[in-house]
Amino acid sequence: MPPLAHLLVVAALAPAGSITAPTPPPQPIVGGEPVADGEWLSAVAIVGINTGIGVDEAHICTGVLLDTKTALTAAHCLEEASTFDSLLVIFGGSLYTTDDRLRTAGVDFGTHPDYCFGECDQDVHDFGYVVLADEAVGVPLIPPLVDQAEWDEVMKVDHEVLIVGFGAIRDPDDGGALQMDEVGHKESVTTKITGFSHLGTEFIAGEPNRDTCGGDSGGPVFAQLSDGSWRLIGITSRGVSPCGTGRGIYGVPFAALPWIREATGIDLLPEGCADGECLDTTPPKTRGGGCSIAAPSTPLDLGLLILLAAATGRRRRLRVA
Repeated sequence: MPPLAHLLVVAALAPAGSITAPTPPPQPIVGGEPVADGEWLSAVAIVGINTGIGVDEAHICTGVLLDTKTALTAAHCLEEASTFDSLLVIFGGSLYTTDDRLRTAGVDFGTHPDYCFGECDQDVHDFGYVVLADEAVGVPLIPPLVDQAEWDEVMKVDHEVLIVGFGAIRDPDDGGALQMDEVGHKESVTTKITGFSHLGTEFIAGEPNRDTCGGDSGGPVFAQLSDGSWRLIGITSRGVSPCGTGRGIYGVPFAALPWIREATGIDLLPEGCADGECLDTTPPKTRGGGCSIAAPSTPLDLGLLILLAAATGRRRRLRVA
């Protein structure tokens, strides 16, 4: 597969979901900063390629490694995966790498059986996985949050989180077509949790101009514990237009772990938690803690169409959705 190069044109956003109306296309980091070499190595780009005559179409999302050969992402990123001619998983800081050591194929994938495909109001199980052809060597893995004491420490309104993704750094309606330096590069942003869904298996996070956007879907949300260690607490699902509103919605990976175990054999549940019901995820307000549960207004699915030219002269169309 020839390397990606030369950004040509970008097309727009389409209406979409919310915590009360889920449907997802990917999202980009707004208000963040480039990830330094050696940081957040477990966050990867997931790109589905459909080869055409002269033009290739690519679907871009983000994912995070659960183990050395399996990446967790959003289910909506894989809705069309059976039609892809190839599925790529890309490491490093940019989609545009020409280093074959930073790219591998996705050889299998799956989506959560309870993913609602737009039929649920919230807690939609927007989870999928991709199996890598090659093992990721030397990549530190950040485990998902599965402990009740850790949950109670970090899963609350105003707690700081860090989000990583390969999406755009601004809304394409704000300032014209995106350029190559504005999309496809690993970025991170620090922000805060602002609310939870009824079951607590989704949460809202963000602030004005500190948000996810097209291409970030499936990317990780991390939180740091008081002892300095990090946990994977969320996966980017959907958001509100325009990018930068700060009303992104994120699925809690713990809700997917029983299915991940059945589908892949990867068991990340704690000992004695075979049924996956050992963690009380209900929001503090429900349990008497007084936290409010907010839902975003004017929710939209974020979609982005990017045209790229390959080094061979072929043109590759990247759809960030």
